[in-house]
Amino acid sequence: MTTQQQLRERSDFLIENARFMTLATTGPDGAWASTVNFVPLRDPLRLLWYSLRRARHSRNIEADPHLSGSLFLTGLDSELTLDGAQFTATAAAVGPAELDELSSWYYRRNFPDEETRALFDLPLTEFSGDGPRRFYLLTVHQWWLLDTDQWLVDKNDQRIAVPLDPPPAPGGR
Repeated sequence: MTTQQQLRERSDFLIENARFMTLATTGPDGAWASTVNFVPLRDPLRLLWYSLRRARHSRNIEADPHLSGSLFLTGLDSELTLDGAQFTATAAAVGPAELDELSSWYYRRNFPDEETRALFDLPLTEFSGDGPRRFYLLTVHQWWLLDTDQWLVDKNDQRIAVPLDPPPAPGGR
């Protein structure tokens, strides 16, 4: 039986090692799914990416910030060789007050090598005012993992809810 601590550890591994997530958004033109490259932020769990403002998922987020999504990894050293998570969230464009800090975090985290980062790092003017892009920050509200224990028993594809709250400190609240 998997413990809550093991579920959190699996979640942390996925959050830190997956590089892409698929977003499911809805807007005036209906539902849409798109895959984006993200970096995580913690306390609370948030996922940061950038997209063109005219992209359908960007327009959908502007119309309705509620979305769902998934991320997964394959080729893992486990019995299933894969793991994945699904989530519900809200998202919004990053405002001018946080743009410098969050864009810097995105590029440093996504491209640790300075030479590689220099190839991808776009000027902030791309992400503000009339610029064609925006950074988006997604705040996760609910999180589920693939129920690998159950799948190994009956091959049913199910999910198990994982609380987002950190475990209480020993002797603390």
